[in-house]
Amino acid sequence: MARKRPIGRILVSENTLSLKECAFLIDLYDRYSDLSDRRDYSRRPLLHYYTIREVDNESASWVYGVSLRCKKKIETHFSTPELFVESLFVACLLPGDSHIAHADNERKKNGRWVPNHTPQRDYTGLLYLNDNFTGGQLVFPERHVVIIPKAGLLVGFPSNHEFAHRVPKVLSGKRYSLPVWFTVNPAKAMQV
Repeated sequence: MARKRPIGRILVSENTLSLKECAFLIDLYDRYSDLSDRRDYSRRPLLHYYTIREVDNESASWVYGVSLRCKKKIETHFSTPELFVESLFVACLLPGDSHIAHADNERKKNGRWVPNHTPQRDYTGLLYLNDNFTGGQLVFPERHVVIIPKAGLLVGFPSNHEFAHRVPKVLSGKRYSLPVWFTVNPAKAMQV
């Protein structure tokens, strides 16, 4: 049974995925990420759901099912109205890669938080697929929270500036994850 423990308003749910499921997602990334034209801030390929669907519809359906598991946990933990999957992809950070502090639906402009290019994102889910790397923790600087990624771990939180987060440099190994964003607006839902 998966353990769930709250950290403030952050959902931390272990064993959301089995090690076998994590390995399957890592394999999908390694097989298909070169087909993707999407990149992260470190210029690494992002394996988007739609890319997977183009080459392996069965696997894409399974990945979408994983996102629905995350959705249920986030809806329950935060007592939200119904959520819809807005976007998802498999990501990989290599040694030296990092992400600066940011919010997923806002950005700072002239010292104030304003909507960014993805204002429809209401909740963020980060599923970690491995833990055989060093560095690359999930840090919420304003909350003084540091989460060490572990295979199968789901971390969920609102996408706004109150949950600005960063990822310090990966020091060694490859850090795989499955970020999923959720919206309360059905018109902004991903097309499956």
